[in-house]
Amino acid sequence: MSAQPNAQPAHNDDVVVLKFGSSVLPNEESLSLAIHEVYRYLRRGQKVIAVVSAMGPTTDKLLVHAKTFGDSCDAGGIAALAATGEAQTQALLTLALDRAGIPANAIDPGALGLKTSGPLLDAKPESLNVDAIRAALDDRPVLVVPGFIGRDALGRTSLLGRGGSDFSALFIAAGLGCDCVLVKDVDGLYDRDPAEHASTARRYRKVSYEDVLSLVEGVAQHKAVRFARDHHLSIGIGGIGHPVGTVIGPEPSQFAKGIGTPKPVRVALLGLGTVGLGVYRHLAQLPKLFEVVSVGVRTLSKHASSGVPSPLLTSDLNAVLASQADVVVESIGGLHPARELILQALGAGKHVVTANKAVIAAFGAELHERARKHGVSLRYSASVGGGVPVIEAIRRARESGEVAELRGVLNGTTNFILGRLENGVSFDEAVREAQAAGFAEADPSADLDGLDVANKLAVLAAVGFGVSLPVEKIERTGIRSINAEAVAAARAQGNAIRLVATLRNEGSGVVRALVRPEEVPLSGCFAQLRNEQNAAIVRLADERQIVVNGRGAGRWPTAESVFADLLEIAGERFDPEDVHDRVRTHARAHGVAARFAQGPQREAAPALGGAPLPAPRPGVNR
Repeated sequence: MSAQPNAQPAHNDDVVVLKFGSSVLPNEESLSLAIHEVYRYLRRGQKVIAVVSAMGPTTDKLLVHAKTFGDSCDAGGIAALAATGEAQTQALLTLALDRAGIPANAIDPGALGLKTSGPLLDAKPESLNVDAIRAALDDRPVLVVPGFIGRDALGRTSLLGRGGSDFSALFIAAGLGCDCVLVKDVDGLYDRDPAEHASTARRYRKVSYEDVLSLVEGVAQHKAVRFARDHHLSIGIGGIGHPVGTVIGPEPSQFAKGIGTPKPVRVALLGLGTVGLGVYRHLAQLPKLFEVVSVGVRTLSKHASSGVPSPLLTSDLNAVLASQADVVVESIGGLHPARELILQALGAGKHVVTANKAVIAAFGAELHERARKHGVSLRYSASVGGGVPVIEAIRRARESGEVAELRGVLNGTTNFILGRLENGVSFDEAVREAQAAGFAEADPSADLDGLDVANKLAVLAAVGFGVSLPVEKIERTGIRSINAEAVAAARAQGNAIRLVATLRNEGSGVVRALVRPEEVPLSGCFAQLRNEQNAAIVRLADERQIVVNGRGAGRWPTAESVFADLLEIAGERFDPEDVHDRVRTHARAHGVAARFAQGPQREAAPALGGAPLPAPRPGVNR
């Protein structure tokens, strides 16, 4: 069903369209940069549509290849061949997102109803199936779409011509009534090339359509800008890890007052294991944002081939803390000496980022007080859920209203074991398989007995309810009593068994925490989790819910979550008067005709914004 010509979709803060061009995705190694951006928006509660171009010079090579068949090749064949470049990037990014723990759908433009008219090699988008996009985002929070490509009335592949990927992104954003950000290899739009005029180039904070069209085409493709002008849309431009530096829109142009990017954040690493090394490699990819100044390890010889420059490595952990670092990343694990090192770093005026759930559960109040006293932050998003933004979800929920309950499946080892029991494997054999697969430690007691999940609940109780729950007082029952027969009996009733964590607000400062095996419906999201997958459902007092899921463990998801904390710290260095948190001036302010959208428009639910972590208060568990 087509929308009415003068219909105006309500502005949708719950979704953002991010466009990644060939300049930021020149090769497979750069896919992690796109993941950082997707995850940044996902953590703050927005679903993401990632519109991608072909990598590097792929499209040019494909067009040259097409010409080997003659100078007057069939336009449909050329379009079909050229489109494979975007399709490859789409597939690779979807796979990379999955590895990082981020669920994503890769869907063809034809299935999204992106219909075009005109020449196949320079087509014009005409309509979009908004309901198909919404359905894809309801299924998974990230949708990866190839830019530049559509389908004509006969179903043939069509190309949107030069600047078509930007055009695709803006067209989709217009149909959904959401913000569109073009992610570039620069932090915004300048009045001249900053690479050639470093001392005189000025970044626009806001820039009018006409001023953009008067510039040499480059960062902003004129075809997309003209479409934005004709439909009163705004376009954000920003770099990897940067806030939106420039908004193109109807308002008069205004230059940013600041000059350039703030100095890189200096980072020291405590530990270079699986997660620590992953974080180091992320940091090394963004030298304009981060500088690694020291890396502390227990045994230097074990890390000679890690790729970390030897001058950065030291076995003296006190020397790491005495470095000029602005931030210390603790990835040693355990309670001691992690607690003492974190306290020392905070006391020295350094921010701390950690994935150590045990130390936060046991000493969180003490560590937060030290951070408050010295005016620094303590961040630990990866401590619960790995790459699944559980902490961000319950924090947003608390900011939006009173949290009534959290229920989650937060341990990958028990998921793996219970899944093997469903296949008739004995409990002991399932544990051995989990150890062989790397899901379980040599001593799996913390997982099997629910202690790992209890630590996570203690962290979440402080974040979501502001209460301090001693781990030893949390009710917990592990999975040791579960066998294949019990799993089969549950399945016969249409259920599966999962180790479920619950936090329930019982009023008057009383929060009940519980970890136990439960039967859950096979049709529900908990039963569908496998291996390291985690999920959590946060319910507010007014019955609104936030659901998050993804891979909850492993190098890639955990390193991504730690790095996202580091990006937040780096983002705080930008002058808020010179950048934009969101584009915001989209259709909500100026209105947009929705004649190019199919499907009924529906009012977007209010976004749940982030909030700082309050100091926990003593709580009661029963």
